[in-house]
Amino acid sequence: MKNNFFVVTLRKKKIVYFMLALLALVILLLTAGELQNKRYDTLGNNYKKIAMVFIQRQPRVMKGQVAIIIDDFGNLGNGTKEMLAIDRPLTCAIIPFLPYTKEDAVLAHGNGHEIIIHIPMEPHVGNPKWLGEKGITTNLSTEQIKTIIREAVEEVPFAVGVNNHMGSKATEDSRVMAAIIQVVKENNMYIVDSKTSINSVVKKIAEEYNVPILERAVFLDNEKSVGAIKKQLKTLGELAIKDGSAIGIGHVGPEGGIITATAIKEMIPQLEKMGIEIVPVSHLTK
Repeated sequence: MKNNFFVVTLRKKKIVYFMLALLALVILLLTAGELQNKRYDTLGNNYKKIAMVFIQRQPRVMKGQVAIIIDDFGNLGNGTKEMLAIDRPLTCAIIPFLPYTKEDAVLAHGNGHEIIIHIPMEPHVGNPKWLGEKGITTNLSTEQIKTIIREAVEEVPFAVGVNNHMGSKATEDSRVMAAIIQVVKENNMYIVDSKTSINSVVKKIAEEYNVPILERAVFLDNEKSVGAIKKQLKTLGELAIKDGSAIGIGHVGPEGGIITATAIKEMIPQLEKMGIEIVPVSHLTK
């Protein structure tokens, strides 16, 4: 009888040990599974991080180049500080013979922007006094025009080109434009036609003298609001994608100022996402 009891007890112990061993195995397998899942999750997250870094390091595909000219520097006008703080290369058009002509040119150049001379030229409509004492008018002689442009070149440091301030009448006059362009050529500069007249002869005369010529595609701030200027910048980017490059013109002072600077700054990420590179005008002459 005792022997039977001993056998039964031994069998029960074996069953208990077996159950405990089985339970331990199940726990071990479950733990291993969780660790494996965590390992895969970690690996997956690592692969995602690596992929994101790779994507971010890939150079953007450049679809077009945009040059942004900002007119009317020289008066330390509204938005001057904000415009010069933009961390992309703008082209600053500086009116000569004004109180802050040199100072604005030095500040703009020091902030990495390109400098051109914003030459006041006679319009069809408007007060001639708006041009200042040395504006280019059609009643000036050829030599008088050349003298003023040479003085302007001396007045605006770091200048590599010119464009017109107003000038709907002057840019239609072949003699006037030939006098200006001859001095531009003497100084190895380029010229941008702001296209204030559909009858402009600037391109024709510049090509005759083999001077680099570019033309404005879009005025940015005819309507002075951030939203409207952003739309114009988007249009400018679309034109650059279509044609390879495009030039837009905005302003400091009452015509644009801080509002234009704000719109440009806010649109830079969107333009670059479109594949647009912002460059100085001189890059478009090459």
